[in-house]
Amino acid sequence: MIVGLELAKSLGAEVIKAKCDSLLVINQVNKSFEVREDRMQRYLDKLQVTLHCFKEWTLDHVPREQNSEADALANLGSSVEEDDIVPRTVVQLSRSVVEKGHAEINSTSLTWDWRNKYIEYLKNGKLPSDHEESRALRTKAARFTLDESETLYRRTFDGPLVVCLGSGDTNYVL
Repeated sequence: MIVGLELAKSLGAEVIKAKCDSLLVINQVNKSFEVREDRMQRYLDKLQVTLHCFKEWTLDHVPREQNSEADALANLGSSVEEDDIVPRTVVQLSRSVVEKGHAEINSTSLTWDWRNKYIEYLKNGKLPSDHEESRALRTKAARFTLDESETLYRRTFDGPLVVCLGSGDTNYVL
């Protein structure tokens, strides 16, 4: 949460709406519960200092069972191997945010979207280790092609190629 707030602050955000699946953390931030561990107190102090940089902020509780988006991202992150990742930009925590009283945000070239497996297969012939997944990818990839700039296209039934968009591209195109 602290790293996300630091990133939002560096991007010039003034209003923050954060969501958390830990009711304990929310109650500690809202000062309903006291913090007993020294390490957790340092995190809370850093979080409070960071939150005061914003004009307005809210922290909402989302029960884990209702937080399928974050759960899916966590599962995706733990299931993707480093070799499967295609360049984009995400934030990576490079050390503890309470060491020496500061957070360090390291922007690296790592992210994942649905197109990656097709691009990797068409470009490098890389297939998943699971036999069924591998067979399914080969079958589906027959409908896709790459151009020189590594843009992914899908062949339609009547012939023309359509550009395959990622989540960030969709809103721009619409």
